[in-house]
Amino acid sequence: MTTNPKVSIIVPVYNCAKYLKSCATSILSQTYQNLEIIFVNDGSTDDSLELLQSYAKSDSRIKVISQKNQGLSAARNIGLKNSTGDYVTFIDGDDQIESEMISSMLSTLIETKTDVVACSFKELYPSGKLIGFSHGQKPQIFDTKDALKAMLKEQGFMLSATMKLFPLNYFKDIKFPVGKLHEDVGTTYKLIMKASSVAYLPDELYIYCHHQDSIILGTFDDRKFDLITETDEMCDAIDKEYPELENITNERRMRARFSILRQIPTDHPRRQEIISYLKSHQSFITSNKEASLKDKIALKLAIHAPRLFSLSYRITKHINV
Repeated sequence: MTTNPKVSIIVPVYNCAKYLKSCATSILSQTYQNLEIIFVNDGSTDDSLELLQSYAKSDSRIKVISQKNQGLSAARNIGLKNSTGDYVTFIDGDDQIESEMISSMLSTLIETKTDVVACSFKELYPSGKLIGFSHGQKPQIFDTKDALKAMLKEQGFMLSATMKLFPLNYFKDIKFPVGKLHEDVGTTYKLIMKASSVAYLPDELYIYCHHQDSIILGTFDDRKFDLITETDEMCDAIDKEYPELENITNERRMRARFSILRQIPTDHPRRQEIISYLKSHQSFITSNKEASLKDKIALKLAIHAPRLFSLSYRITKHINV
């Protein structure tokens, strides 16, 4: 590793002008200076592009790329294609990061001599309330198998491509799947499987921002079924390489279906398909030493009281914290 590696920060932007100032300010306030900041305007119809162009005039480290709307994966991929850093991280255009995020993650990589580093995060709600995710966890160094285990069980870091620092060369043969939702599920595990070691930093350096205009009931998008497809593909690949993690991957398969079942309308034609899967694969939870009590309760509700299962999700999801 060079003594002063360049870090590329890729920020997809789609119609988030009202949040861009907070996002850009948090990036430009980084204590680590050797940055390449790539904003990808993904066909925004608001003032996002104009704002990005104004930021680029004020800081030579900023690149602005504009394309027709193709989705988050395509925006990240074009950002990667134009990156020249040694390492890369991803930030969503309506989120924020703490000023020491890049320096802390780089320092951790150097000190631990690991390949990838992941940090923790906190959630910011419209009321101003902050909720942290680290829950008293400690710094850890994982080998590949234990990193996958921790990620699948969300013990420390999650499947999100954000909150992580990857070598840019990992993306030579890995791209985000264009046209799919839940693209991180189909991508992050491949990157972790490239690493021989992963450092986890429990500092809550990424700020995931909930917004008032997102707290609304919307129609169900059938593309959300990508979560099931992407999860099964991920679990199949992990099972092939690490069959001893099968209990954990099986739990993850069930949790993907819990997630969709919580959101799907009661009259959706594929609703029964999910319930049938849960019934026929009950052992993935009931006989699984890795399964949580929460998942065991969820399984019973999903099979025996699916309407109550869905209703509980809809009520809690749209409470303004």
